[in-house]
Amino acid sequence: MWLKTCWKLRRLVRRYRSDKNPEAVLQADWSAQPELQAFFADLEERLHGEEITRLQQKQAEYLALQNQINPHFLYNALEAIRADALLADQEEIAETTEALATFFRYTISNVQEYVTFSDELDNAENYFTIQRCRFGDKLTMELEMENEELLEARMPKLVLQPLVENAVIHGLEGRIGQGTVRVIVENSDRTLFLRVRDNGMGIPEEQVAQLNAQFSGETGAAPLHSRGGIALRNVNSRIRLMFGEDYGLHIFSAVGVGTECCVTMPLLTQEE
Repeated sequence: MWLKTCWKLRRLVRRYRSDKNPEAVLQADWSAQPELQAFFADLEERLHGEEITRLQQKQAEYLALQNQINPHFLYNALEAIRADALLADQEEIAETTEALATFFRYTISNVQEYVTFSDELDNAENYFTIQRCRFGDKLTMELEMENEELLEARMPKLVLQPLVENAVIHGLEGRIGQGTVRVIVENSDRTLFLRVRDNGMGIPEEQVAQLNAQFSGETGAAPLHSRGGIALRNVNSRIRLMFGEDYGLHIFSAVGVGTECCVTMPLLTQEE
């Protein structure tokens, strides 16, 4: 009896190693072995309980964040500020306020939807308009794109702006002199390459290796605690969850030279 049970366990373990699906083991018929049946039933209950708890916690965090501010109140307040600025002939203040309202509206609307690269570029430009209120002419953003059809390429929402923000806050904010963020869009037959490059402070080699290890999903990689690391990890995680582990984020950097964040995604058209 035990020999038969051992062979059954080995067969199921081999199947798990092949398809990484624990349900094959957990839901097998162990009625002939009450101790094993009780063990796997308890294990399944614990695994599902932890997953439900994790999802409930994520939902609670999302609702708490969503309820921190009333969107309509903010829109109305920003529109009132913009109107006052125009009446006072303060066009720069009016432009910044309008950019902030548009940026906020785009950011909190359905994050799950697909948008065009053109939409993402507009959002990044609104973010840049807001930042120029702080930095003035010290900060510039450039676009490099040979194939204009890529403006209509489809992608998940909120991929570009976090990369631009990371370049500004962690690359250029501490730089003395002119800072430039260059957005480069390229493609192969089936892949879209979105690069955000800055001429800022750069990242030490050890930290770059740590970041890339986390982005590639290497086990044992040290967790990232910096604000920039979390934002980049969020972009990378969403890309990998939606498209698979062949896609995601990779960083290239040199201290004193600058940093490039490269996102790879499937090249999707409007029809897809």
